Amino acid sequence: MKPYGLFIQYLSIVFCSVLISSCDFNQINLHHSQEYKVFPDAVKQGDFYAKALSATHLISNYPTDSTKTKNDTLHWHLTKDISHYPKFDSHFQILNALYNMSLEELEMNINQDSLFDTGEKWKGVWTRDISYSVILALAITNPEISKKSLLHKVKNGRIIQDTGTGGSWPISSDRMIWSTAAWEIYLSTGDKQWLKKAYSIIKKSTETDLNVVWDYNEHLFKGESSFLDWREQSYPKWMDAKDIYSAFSLSTQAVHYQNLIILSKMGKILNHDTQKYQHISKALKKSINEKFWIKDKKVYAQFKYNSRSPLLSNRTENLGQSLCILFDIADDEQKKQIIMNTVQLPYGVPCFYPQIPNISPYHNNSIWPFVQAYWNWASTKTKNDESVKQGLASLIRSSALFLTNKENMVAETGDFKGTAINSNRQLWSVAGSLSSIYRVLFGLNFKEDHLQISPFIPRDFKGEMNITNLKYRNSTLDIKVLGFGNQINSFMIDSFPLNENEVSGLLKGHHKIVIEMTNNMSYRSKIKLKQNAFSPEIPQVKLIDSSLVWQHHEDERKYRIFCNGKLIHETRDTVFQLPESKINCEYQLESVDKNKYQSFLSEPVYINPKEKFQIIEAEWFSNQKNPYIELNPKKNPNFIFKLKVKESGTYYIDFRYANGNGSLTSNNQCATRSLWVSHDYLGTVVFPQRGEDDWKNWGFSNTLKINLKKGSNDLNLKLERFNENQNIKNTAALIDQIRIRKID
Repeated sequence: MKPYGLFIQYLSIVFCSVLISSCDFNQINLHHSQEYKVFPDAVKQGDFYAKALSATHLISNYPTDSTKTKNDTLHWHLTKDISHYPKFDSHFQILNALYNMSLEELEMNINQDSLFDTGEKWKGVWTRDISYSVILALAITNPEISKKSLLHKVKNGRIIQDTGTGGSWPISSDRMIWSTAAWEIYLSTGDKQWLKKAYSIIKKSTETDLNVVWDYNEHLFKGESSFLDWREQSYPKWMDAKDIYSAFSLSTQAVHYQNLIILSKMGKILNHDTQKYQHISKALKKSINEKFWIKDKKVYAQFKYNSRSPLLSNRTENLGQSLCILFDIADDEQKKQIIMNTVQLPYGVPCFYPQIPNISPYHNNSIWPFVQAYWNWASTKTKNDESVKQGLASLIRSSALFLTNKENMVAETGDFKGTAINSNRQLWSVAGSLSSIYRVLFGLNFKEDHLQISPFIPRDFKGEMNITNLKYRNSTLDIKVLGFGNQINSFMIDSFPLNENEVSGLLKGHHKIVIEMTNNMSYRSKIKLKQNAFSPEIPQVKLIDSSLVWQHHEDERKYRIFCNGKLIHETRDTVFQLPESKINCEYQLESVDKNKYQSFLSEPVYINPKEKFQIIEAEWFSNQKNPYIELNPKKNPNFIFKLKVKESGTYYIDFRYANGNGSLTSNNQCATRSLWVSHDYLGTVVFPQRGEDDWKNWGFSNTLKINLKKGSNDLNLKLERFNENQNIKNTAALIDQIRIRKID
């Protein structure tokens, strides 16, 4: 290295040391834990620190991809014009600087087409990312660009599902969070033209989902968890795309519930009949609370495995739980219990808990700031001061040390290095940071005809906070909050006291609002703060002769054995002798460790008496020479066939198929067909992608329950208009066999 290079490095180290020594780490703690501390102008984590030198200048010595040594000091300076945004100011310089940094990153995410990019490494608009971001903050800061970005994710009048397992929709259907984002824009702007356009798009998309992913018996929506769409990162490895479609995930229920509520509200404003959606939303809410609520843990479960049994994944899934609180699916007592009883980690709330063993960090063993932001917002609704403080500290720490809003971090270390993929200025992380100000500290809650302002100021954040130049419909608001607490002592607009903490949607012009808090918290709160933990391994079960056999893993204390969803035996052994039976049985095991954490359920082992089980070759019903039936929207859109059974009753039916239009992880060509028995519609059969150009990779579709009469039955796999996938042009698959099993 040249002498002047050494000299510059030396000056950098000296400057870094001076700045560290200038940090007053004896000042008031906004957060204090063994892992890190947050101060009004700084964050300290071991040898690493970040400091706000001003509202437009942050420094950090946290090692990044571009840092040569741990002593390097990196700087963030405001370089973009953010004067058109709401301005935030407080006594806490770390908050001021992070707010301005997030606004700058928001500006950097606006591309040349005036659309929001998803992040530095993620160009273009993604449906769920833009929607969750709009809800958190962008409807407030950038309503017009938000509108344009949302409309960019609409095709043929329906919302686009641009990602998901096995060919996107309908394995994943969380695109419907779009409706909540569209509604939030209306609430912020009062734009009736936008409301009309959004209503038409949402209604058409909803009707499609009611035909394809709504289960009329379970009163739940099928499909993959919202945003947790990397399969083994949040599901058992044995679950393939059809199993994920057949499951019912908590977050997806919440997304669809709020969509139905919003569709009903929009319809009422526009004078449309929405009774149908109101009835379905009530049935859905009831079913969520009956089937997902774990009474002894007082939290919601991650997902329900399928419609064949009541069995749940007992992990907590925290975006889903946050949405259940914010969307009022949970009642007031449930909301409090969720926040108090869900495990939070030192660096934040994980995507789910406990973690899956031997799976690298991404969704598993990770913290995502946008999920943390929704958790913080939900925590304010339960007035849980401890949870709000913990959550704010998590977002402050990561943004300050990293000098950007990263997408995720490893749950155990709080480090952005170590997850499968990451990005700077990730849009929903940027929006999450801004939501700390808008949704938490100032409590902005947009309603149909007014803005409700309910600040939540933890005791350690007491003082004066200001937002100026906040645009709300036809008014501009300057809001000042004084003191601390979660209850308001006085609320004044232009020095005129009001009894309600509300601003009319009809207000025009520039107005000043002053809010004084009561300087106390309404009740004593608590959280369950723990170190990270992992569940036991999934038992690998084999059928040997007439016994189930599996291996023992360290720390596993016992095994639970289920038959058709019912617990039939608990044991410490690794062998279970099957009882003699002439009924169909679906056996699954779970392991339980010394901490009472439960594994995922094992892959099912089916015991099917021969007389109750049939396999029919699909080509028997075709004049073609191929040993399969080709489903093709142009040549052969439907498959008509007959089933002969010896006795009337209820049967399970599925199909052995191939779909080589894409891999399990890409593309949008999951094929679907509607199953009809005579003139009765039974539901949707999905044929997810199984491998790029691999038409010899055979697997089974989802299973439907059907009633068959003795003798011959006419069935039809029919391509209905609502079966069009996101590709629209290609909904092809090959069918090799039909499999039916008699249900006792």
